Amino acid sequence: MDKTGLILRPASGVRHAGHTSSNAIRVVIADDHAVVREGLRRMLEQDDDLNIVGEASNGQEAVAKAIALSPDVITMDLKMPVMDGITATREIKQRAPGVNILMLTLYGEDFVREAIEAGASGYLLKDSDCEQIIQAIHQVRDDLCPIAPSLTRDLVSRLGKLMQNNQGSVLTRRQLEILKSISEGATGKEIASHLFISPATVKREIRHTLNKLGVKDRAQAVSEAVKHNLI
Repeated sequence: MDKTGLILRPASGVRHAGHTSSNAIRVVIADDHAVVREGLRRMLEQDDDLNIVGEASNGQEAVAKAIALSPDVITMDLKMPVMDGITATREIKQRAPGVNILMLTLYGEDFVREAIEAGASGYLLKDSDCEQIIQAIHQVRDDLCPIAPSLTRDLVSRLGKLMQNNQGSVLTRRQLEILKSISEGATGKEIASHLFISPATVKREIRHTLNKLGVKDRAQAVSEAVKHNLI
């Protein structure tokens, strides 16, 4: 780990880059430390399915790159000069809503709620290894909500407040468990296996959960819960 907190070791489960896939996920790296941007680029280039199309050294540059390059995912630092990552995320989601934001920061649970409310689809810490970061980029592109494992304990404990929702759309225990798994970045098949239910049941419960929360997708489900102070 360098002084920025980013682990630069390679991941054993990632394919080494040779030729970037034509369907590669287009990524912009936003961080005010040049060494972090360089390290992230080296790490992400190990995956043929990722294509680094730009870099930004502050939030304002990240907004400009989001508009100009239309990336699939931006890895966003939290504390940056000119414009911080949360403000940049909020502006990007307003001006380029199709761009997915993965927060990648040193700062823990104090900022998770604010970041998700601003529109971030995932939140990782810089001590995550290469494989975790690459997996999270794929997950946010696929409408999942990866959150650093060390932060999920606090998140999950607050999910219990959903049971006290006074709008009459109380989530069941199973739906809470599924929402917990979604917040951890699990796929439908993984959720089904973990809860010993069928994939069809998972899809049905997710659909009911989205309807109860009044949202269209799983990322918005977590975001909506945060906005209404339910988690």
